[in-house]
Amino acid sequence: MAESEWRPVMHPAGFDNDLRVALEELSAGRWMAVRTLLARTDTSHGWGLWTYRSQVLGASAAGSDVIEAWESEEPGPTVTVMRARVAVERALRAYRAEHSTTDALWHEALAACGAAVREAPDNPVPWTCFLALAVIDEEQQAAEHRVRAEDPMLPSGPWGLLKRAHALDPYNREAYHRMLMYWLGRPNPAAVSHADAYARWAISRAEQPAGADLLMLPVYVRVERWLRLPREALDMHWLNSYAIHDALAAFDQWFAVADPADRSLQDLNCLAHALWAGQRFAEAERVFEAMGRHITPRPWQYRIADQGNRDQLFGFVALCRAQCVNVAESASRSAVPPSGRHRSGP
Repeated sequence: MAESEWRPVMHPAGFDNDLRVALEELSAGRWMAVRTLLARTDTSHGWGLWTYRSQVLGASAAGSDVIEAWESEEPGPTVTVMRARVAVERALRAYRAEHSTTDALWHEALAACGAAVREAPDNPVPWTCFLALAVIDEEQQAAEHRVRAEDPMLPSGPWGLLKRAHALDPYNREAYHRMLMYWLGRPNPAAVSHADAYARWAISRAEQPAGADLLMLPVYVRVERWLRLPREALDMHWLNSYAIHDALAAFDQWFAVADPADRSLQDLNCLAHALWAGQRFAEAERVFEAMGRHITPRPWQYRIADQGNRDQLFGFVALCRAQCVNVAESASRSAVPPSGRHRSGP
């Protein structure tokens, strides 16, 4: 395919074809493919893939009663966890929309998470769900949301929930990102600073290579800082030496060494954007290559005039990718000695 013909695709399943099939069945009101997919998802080397799949499926099912139908016909631990997923998604949507049903849905989700903990005690997802709900408790009324941090420089928060998720699945990506979202969602001027301190704490204690993908946390914080800047400062933010350092650290210590099957598509998109914006085109080209044609809306959508315009989004990402590919190809050509001049020895 010529570069001029390259066009991205955007689907919640990303690279995961099995998940894509299950989502299609789910959208048709059928739950058996979901049950089969989760049953076949290998957790012997960690819960990362199971966590990701259940999150995407829960978000898709939140607007229907498919999971409730499954639970009524075949109750069990897996569907109880999925019921918690759906309940959490509904509560968070109501919270973001400032809907009057938020409080009722929040308590319903808390009850669903409690049931999931009891029925699936070895699964980290219920604790990740509790973490996701913590953002709704803006006043930290619940005791579990004002636990002291191990580091005295960090504020109190839902540290115990993160610890429970970590104990069941060390460095679970979603759990650590939910904690980041908690700090970013705090209703105070220091929210981003607290999120940054948390991100630095997380990567400082993460064992390698198991916790390598946590190196993306500071890059996500960079996105949030960027969104809060005046428009005229947007591009310079990514050219800051500290921003470039964060992006290159994630590239060298996560992207370059991680199993391609374990890379999050959202992380790849976020890293590609950071490297492109920091004018590290050669590294960005490698990340674009790993992404294939799959993109996510964030953070690219913040670069276009109409964030909901898919054609604008696709066109912008295609231009960014083409720029990185062209720079990489030019560098490759310049590194090849002219024909007839190459000498293999002194």
